[in-house]
This record gives sequence, C-alpha cells and structure tokens, in this order.
Amino acid sequence: MDAESDTSRRVPGPDTSTAPDTAFGDFNVASDFGEIGDAARTPAADLFFGDFAPPLDPDLVFECSASMNGEHGAVALYEDRIIVESPDEPDGEAVFSVDTVRAWWLVEGETFFALVVEADVLHRTRLPSGFKAVLKAAFTKALGPATSPTGA
Repeated sequence: MDAESDTSRRVPGPDTSTAPDTAFGDFNVASDFGEIGDAARTPAADLFFGDFAPPLDPDLVFECSASMNGEHGAVALYEDRIIVESPDEPDGEAVFSVDTVRAWWLVEGETFFALVVEADVLHRTRLPSGFKAVLKAAFTKALGPATSPTGA
C-alpha cells in the first residue's frame, strides 16, 4: 500500500481530492504544532519521526547531518563509536572507536563550522552553524571539553 492510498491515519471526511490535506494540521503553520502537552497541538505534530522513521539505535547519543552547496556532512556519536561523513573521508565515511579519540575541537566559519576529531587520523566534517551548540554539548558530555590539537 502506498502513502497516497493509506487512509488509516486520516480523519474521515468528504473526498476533496483537489483540496490540500489539512486533516492533521497545516505543516506550514507553526501554531498547528504547539508545544508538547498543549491542548491546541494537532496530531500532525506527532507524525514526523515516530510514524515514518525506523527506530533509533539505543546506543545513539547524538546525530546530525546536512548538505550545503552540494557537500554532505554528518556526525553520529554512539556510546562506543563515532561516524563522520564528509567528502574529506575516504569512501565518504569514517567509523572509529570513542576510545581512540585524543582530542576534538570546533573551527568557526561564517555560516558553518567544522568538527575536527583527532583519533587514528584527523577526521573533519562541516555542518551549519545552527548545529554547533547542541553538537558541542553532546561531545562535551561524551568526551569532555573541546581541546586543541595534539602538539599545538
């Protein structure tokens, strides 16, 4: 069954195939989503990941990814390993143990920042500045405060 023919999650109503589907709220109107626990919160607010994405790995601590100017960058921090996706990595991805991390730091840019992790080799990925605070908090909690490169 494809998503278009699945009516199990739609509010019953007249068939108006030319009208936009707003039974769960208008995805373009922020007020339709409200805050968790808010009585005005519509069912659309709870559809995004719980219904459409596979369950997350229970060992996952933090993950973010973005594509900027055709360049994909991502980092996934697990309890025992880190995955860095970047065009700078051979095969576009590096997976390494958290135990091998000697240092990590952030390099500022205008609209992006770079996460650099020194493990077996240097690993780097660029992400939008909006991810910086939460990435820094996750890495600080898991690995301790950011440090400068070894030997610097």
